[in-house]
Amino acid sequence: MGIEAAVQAIETSKAQSAEKRRQIELALEQARYEAAHAQRQYDAVDPDNRLVAGELERRWNAALAVVREREAELNALETKKPEALSEAERQELLHMGADLERAWHQANATSVTRKRNIRTVVREIVVRVENDRIEMVVHWQGGDHTTLSVMKNKLGHHRWGAAPEIEPLIRALARQLPDKAIAALLN
Repeated sequence: MGIEAAVQAIETSKAQSAEKRRQIELALEQARYEAAHAQRQYDAVDPDNRLVAGELERRWNAALAVVREREAELNALETKKPEALSEAERQELLHMGADLERAWHQANATSVTRKRNIRTVVREIVVRVENDRIEMVVHWQGGDHTTLSVMKNKLGHHRWGAAPEIEPLIRALARQLPDKAIAALLN
């Protein structure tokens, strides 16, 4: 569902880009009309009337500047135009979405790619600390929810320490075996 949503977002972005392009084209057409109108006014003025001619020339130059701005916007939009997905790429993305584990372990998947994948499929994670447990609810993009509950680390404990139930075992083995043998056995 997340990959389908991503594909749909790409297609929506493409449609929005086309709409933005259309708006810029219309603005460019309007700016060209205004520049042509300003030029006609400038051409029609009596050259001896310098104040009016100067003002009309200023308006004409301003209209030409707007035309250049709209053309620059249109060119910038063309250069960063999003690539359209081919049908093969679309099918590959959907297939990858069905096999998220394969996408996760792919050789060229970076941590940035993995984070982006997680952000695509996970909407939010709600964490609540209750007594000595951490209760988590993962809200997936498709509407499912997964509940996880883990023990909270006690002060001074970390994941590299031995579990408390191992200590009596180590004491019993210490009476019979050397340290090297106990380490090999535990490993």
